[in-house]
Amino acid sequence: MGIITKALAGAVAMAMCAGSANAACWSDAAYKAAQLRELDTMLMVEALRCRKTSANFVETYNRFVVASRPALLKANAALKTHFADEVGQKGALNAYDSYMTTVANRYGAGTEGLACEDMASIVQAALAAGGADSALTQIVEAARMVPSIAGDRCTAETSTISFAARP
Repeated sequence: MGIITKALAGAVAMAMCAGSANAACWSDAAYKAAQLRELDTMLMVEALRCRKTSANFVETYNRFVVASRPALLKANAALKTHFADEVGQKGALNAYDSYMTTVANRYGAGTEGLACEDMASIVQAALAAGGADSALTQIVEAARMVPSIAGDRCTAETSTISFAARP
């Protein structure tokens, strides 16, 4: 193999590796979707955990889900798209399910530093957002939701993933 052929093969291999590394990064849209799903999952798990206490907020949580359904569906779609770009369409659903199970398991034993009464206040604020994206973003930021994600966040140079809402 000639020097030029080797150089060309090396350049193609590097470009292929760079493309797969870009697909694994988390765009701002995907990261924000993960934050919202993290909040929703935390509230769901905590609602079940706290339902036999004086701070039972299951009913309020259910109203939050109904009011926020469009935003939650949009977040799910963004996450599924992220995983499809990362692992391919065939493995996307399994990757999404695994991710969401991991998120739910994080909250199974409770949330450090937050009692059921605190969670009831958070779900009340989330319900008051009325499902509006901007208001839910404020709730997510106020609750300091930091999703446990594999991979880095994309930079402007590496972000090639589009997370526009899909019908």
